[in-house]
This record gives sequence, structure tokens and C-alpha cells, in this order.
Amino acid sequence: MQLTTVLYEKKGHVAYVTLNRPEKLNAMNDVLHRELGEIWADFRDDPALRVAILSGKGRCFSAGADLSGGAPADYQYTGDFPDITQTQRVYKPIIAALHSHVVGYGMWIALDADIRIATADTSFWLPEPQWGIATIPCAWFPKILPWAIASELLLLADRIDAQRAYQLGMINRIVPDDQLMAEAEKIAARFCELSPVAVQGMKESMVRAASLDYAAVNHITDYVQTRVMNSEDRKEGGRAFIEKRTANWPE
Repeated sequence: MQLTTVLYEKKGHVAYVTLNRPEKLNAMNDVLHRELGEIWADFRDDPALRVAILSGKGRCFSAGADLSGGAPADYQYTGDFPDITQTQRVYKPIIAALHSHVVGYGMWIALDADIRIATADTSFWLPEPQWGIATIPCAWFPKILPWAIASELLLLADRIDAQRAYQLGMINRIVPDDQLMAEAEKIAARFCELSPVAVQGMKESMVRAASLDYAAVNHITDYVQTRVMNSEDRKEGGRAFIEKRTANWPE
């Protein structure tokens, strides 16, 4: 895989995914979108990987979409989001390690992560209305945030700091600058202790059932539960419980 805008490293069961356009504040262009999509597909399909840590290199996590090319002359919405893991059916957990600015589309991929940690100086901002843009993620935000909070972010185009983001449930915790990656790795290590089949099955249920009615949710629950409860992980977990030992999950 030839990558120019994202760093991708595998260490044991953990994938490290780092936005790598520091000279552009990790602003997201077409190449970054495509490469990040390729990485998520590889992460999804590599059986050795159980969790990913997403971060940004340089001064900030991401300054959002790269608008240096100006407004398109003839725009057509495609609905293609290769770098959004929920549309790629990536059911392995992802940890976002955020610092400084988390802006626009960069905020979307940050909130796409399952566990989000940030430094105290992190701010979140959807400035698109200032530039005549109706941000693409606006249709998704009421699914992951209360309506009033989604409106505050989307319609007022005001920044919020890390403390307010924590109070609103947008991030899980705030850490000192020099502990950001260590905290992400600590959480990743905890995921690696757990049954990958069970963790991925629960995330799949959450993602697929998020906007469905009860009958559809019940169908998905039946499908996932049957698969997980008949898995080798479940059998090993039962043996470990009876034998009072740590489970050794099948690779």
C-alpha cells in the first residue's frame, strides 16, 4: 500500500493510523480521503488487528477539508465516504487521540471513533456556514448528539473547548498533552484483553441498529448473538471462567 498522506503502522494487535499532512494542518484532500479508506479496509480485513488508534501529526489533529482549491464550478454530491468507518462496516474499535484543532470533516472522522480522548487545549469547530457550505455530516450529527447540541455546532458555527465537549459527551476524557498517546495505548491494551469476537459483535449491533425500528434491531441482535455465542471465543471464555484463569482468545 503506497501512502503519502497517512502513516499506517501495525504493532501486535494495534493499528496506528496518523494523518500526515502537517504542513497543511492535516487538512483533508481527495488523496487523504482515499488513503484513509484503504487503511480502514485493511484494518477491517486483517485478522491480527483488534483496535486502532487514530491521531494527527504536527500542530493539530485536522483543520478539516482542504479548501485551497476554491469552490467547485459544478458540484455533485456522491454519497461516497471511504474514510468513514461506519459506512465501511469496520466493527473493530477505534480510539481517537485528539489535540489542538478538530475542525469540519476532521471532526466527523473524530466522532466516527468509538473512544475519544483529547488534550486540554483541543477545540471543536464546524465553520462551514461561514463559507457558504452546508457541511456533509450535518445529517448524521443528530444521531450521535442531542438535537440542541448538534444545532449549536452546525448552525452557529462556534468553537467549543475540550471541557465543554467532555460535558456534552463528545469525548471520553481529557488528558495532559504528554500523556495523550500513552492513554490511547492504555485503552487499546484493554481492548486487546477482551474477546475480539464479542467486542466486534457488540459494535456491529450498535452501528447497524442505530437508526432502525425494534423489529429490525431484534433481527440484527439475533444474527449477531447467534454468531458470537457459537464462536470459539465464547467457548474459551466459558472454560476460562470455570478454570478461574485469563482467557486465551483464538487468533
